[in-house]
Amino acid sequence: MNKDDCFVLGKLTKPHGYKGAIVLFVDADEPEAYIELESVWVEVDDRLVPHFINTLHPHNTANKFIVQLEGIDSESKAKTIAGCTAYLPSTLLPQLDGNSFYLHEVNGWKVKDNHGVAIGIIQKVLDYPMYPILEVHSEAHNKEILIPLPEQVEIRVDRESKALSVNLPEGLLEAYLDSDAADEEEDDWRDGDESR
Repeated sequence: MNKDDCFVLGKLTKPHGYKGAIVLFVDADEPEAYIELESVWVEVDDRLVPHFINTLHPHNTANKFIVQLEGIDSESKAKTIAGCTAYLPSTLLPQLDGNSFYLHEVNGWKVKDNHGVAIGIIQKVLDYPMYPILEVHSEAHNKEILIPLPEQVEIRVDRESKALSVNLPEGLLEAYLDSDAADEEEDDWRDGDESR
């Protein structure tokens, strides 16, 4: 299984007891949707390793489960996967349509402003508690641009061309691009200062 064909379910955090059970933190709005899981892919040494689930039940903390994986039958074995990321195949996610999208889905997509002008390519999506932020690389300006996506920002999704059109907050793009001009002016000033 390739990571590009998966999504991050969460993280195996620490052993639970001495028989190999481990705490699984599920990074989802509705973690209870995963209570019937039969298997999970665990990233070990940059490879995804499949593990069947023997038992899975809720922990007393939100978004956490106690999971017993097949073949992990001791605390020492559980420690070997503690801290590892757990994945599931993307095919398990319901297909979204319209202007809804999964955060992991848009990595590598193009970003345009609401006039269709290209801004750059999404490098990754930073999932902050308040709202996600797109980290976009602008080839034209050789700049990283951070684009916040609070709920009031209008987004149009074009899955066919793998692009997001974003109604940018006023002045956001200019703030990044004007810093180029300010850097050049500062460099010119320093160059002139050194020649004295």
